Amino acid sequence: MRAKVRRNIVMVLVAIAIVALWLGYPRDKAATANESLRVSTEERVTAQDTNPSIAGNPGKPLSENLPEQGDITVLPADISAESEEPVANQNCQALEQALQSHPARDQFQDWYQKELSADLHESYYQRLSMEELLQQAQAADIHAMRMLAEKYLRYALFQRYDQPDKQQQSTVLDRSALAQARYWAEQAALHGYGGAFLQLAEMYFVDWKDAERQLAPEQREADLDEQVNDTQLMVRAYLQLSIDVMPDLFDLLYPLREQLGNDKLSTEQLTRFNEMYPTLRSEWREKRAMLGLPAELEFNIPVEVEQYIQLLNREVSCANNSQ
Repeated sequence: MRAKVRRNIVMVLVAIAIVALWLGYPRDKAATANESLRVSTEERVTAQDTNPSIAGNPGKPLSENLPEQGDITVLPADISAESEEPVANQNCQALEQALQSHPARDQFQDWYQKELSADLHESYYQRLSMEELLQQAQAADIHAMRMLAEKYLRYALFQRYDQPDKQQQSTVLDRSALAQARYWAEQAALHGYGGAFLQLAEMYFVDWKDAERQLAPEQREADLDEQVNDTQLMVRAYLQLSIDVMPDLFDLLYPLREQLGNDKLSTEQLTRFNEMYPTLRSEWREKRAMLGLPAELEFNIPVEVEQYIQLLNREVSCANNSQ
């Protein structure tokens, strides 16, 4: 079971990376973010969790034997398969080139930046103090909520609010800051920011890795399911919720749908997921209703952007089929 849990969480992390890269997140920043996450979770192997008290109310989070070469006879079918591979690669390359030169490419990037991107590094909000961000977030400023979630996550991992230096990684996960990060990401999602679902999934991944770290080696086999499995499943739950409450982005989330569909849960995990997920979705509906909002998020997608997304789907499908 331990190996199964590890495989599932790795697959979900791959899904996060695929979506972040494919949706238009700058590749260099995505790589930096994934490297920071890897370093921060793999190198924190000897630290003790301080569990400081949480300032303010973080709220309740919304509740994973071959023959020798000379003995092989090459049949016509084998020759056909070999000849088709270069054609498939050429088709994928043509689609990639079409994406690079597509007239709606910049429009898609602008739309994504506005609706889904987590990149606020060069924005007005990056320059605000935590107190100023808090004031604006409490006034229902979604961008301030997004920035608070990002800064609190940085502090949870690195004990600093500004962009971390790789040479200054912390060995302690600040769970107080992680709770605040999760709260503000949830608030951003509730107020209409679709990218917050991936943030929440990432935060539960960080939580999962830290919980596993705290288990002594002799505990892990016996206690892994009980102490870690629910957190791992919450990663998947938030990714699934993003699909269910953003029907306008059904095509855009194609890579994520494919990944979750291919990542099979064990019988025990599926049973537990089917207990957890309806509660998570019910809480989402209730909290959106308290804001006077429908359960589903709405997005205005220009026709040209929709066409670009369809071409993206073809390129992703081509790449998957050529592997």
